[in-house]
Amino acid sequence: MSGGETPRAGYPLLAALYTTQFLGTAFFGTALAAILRERGAGLEELGLLQAVWMLTALRMLWAPLVDRFGSARRGHYRSWLLILQPALALTLLTLIALDPVDDLGLVLFAAAATGVLSATQDIAVDALVVRLLRADQRGMANGIQVAGGYVGSVVGGGVSLLVYAEFGWAPALLTLAALTAWPAFQVLRMSEGPGPAPRPGLRQRYAELLVVFTERDRARWTLLVQPCFLAGIFAAYALVGPMLVDAGWSLSSIGLVTSLLGDTVAILGALLAGALLARLGTRACLILSGLALLVSVLALLPPASGPAWPPMTGAAILLFKAAYAAAATVVSAETMRLSRPATAGADYSAMSSAGSVVAFGVGAVTLTVAAAVGYPIALAGAAALIGAGMLTCLLVANSVVTGPRPRRTP
Repeated sequence: MSGGETPRAGYPLLAALYTTQFLGTAFFGTALAAILRERGAGLEELGLLQAVWMLTALRMLWAPLVDRFGSARRGHYRSWLLILQPALALTLLTLIALDPVDDLGLVLFAAAATGVLSATQDIAVDALVVRLLRADQRGMANGIQVAGGYVGSVVGGGVSLLVYAEFGWAPALLTLAALTAWPAFQVLRMSEGPGPAPRPGLRQRYAELLVVFTERDRARWTLLVQPCFLAGIFAAYALVGPMLVDAGWSLSSIGLVTSLLGDTVAILGALLAGALLARLGTRACLILSGLALLVSVLALLPPASGPAWPPMTGAAILLFKAAYAAAATVVSAETMRLSRPATAGADYSAMSSAGSVVAFGVGAVTLTVAAAVGYPIALAGAAALIGAGMLTCLLVANSVVTGPRPRRTP
């Protein structure tokens, strides 16, 4: 994948990179949590694993370093990937010599290291997409990004657990390490082209990071449109699992609908949104995905209030997952559009981190609200937030989000 060429040959590389960066974090956040709980670990110990996700949300703090330093000969961001991909695999391999319970401290250190490495790899890949792809090509790249995240979560959090149950700790980690290392061979064959120029110093780069929060269009997107749109999505998402448990669904049924089937339709939703972005534009795709989210959340009100027809509930969850993935794809694409090529890694990380922090916070608060007033009112609040996000998108549409992007031949 190199600048000025059609990126179709580079899509498999992007898919591999975006998938494998989630393998380790999904393993620590999902599979390892189940393994530790099975072996008697307390909930307080499991809570420490969430540090992995918090570290990824803080990646804007070191993103300017990735933009500033890199090898001109090997490719600025490619040189980072040549180090990060093997480092992720080696970190997973070190766990083979550890016992997840007896050596929990070292395991948590490895989890934190994986979170930092994965977040840094994400900075480099996102910056590559911003630099090398045209605006009308990024929609598909962002669809691949979101779809890869779901595939990585399924493999890292689900398949690894099945391998562990059947063959044990070491085979599960060897499988994950091998899959994580796989894109390194593709990175060796890629050509990045000339590096970003000019290269200002770190102080200037951190000063430039403030533009994301002060320049009108980027600030409106970062602090207004993106958080408002994501808040309702995360609020509803936080309620789905506990609500189904309280509605009497078995764990296997919840896993089938929300993970296996849900993640499958989510991948399709992400790829569909990526394909439609160049034709319809950000504004139209945000509104369409918002409408689908609104319908799905309102359709979840019956099971939130009492017994409901399971197929209807399942259909609502699948629609929500597909619309959620589509919305995430559109948000990611617009964030990349607003990122400046010379500071692509830092800009994208800052804008996406701001939205993530708000979204995670709203999700946590929503669970507290549901405990106090019940699921129906909490879900109605999530629907209201989604509506507010759509309204915000419409109100600032002319100055921030884009319409259909003109298509150009490479």
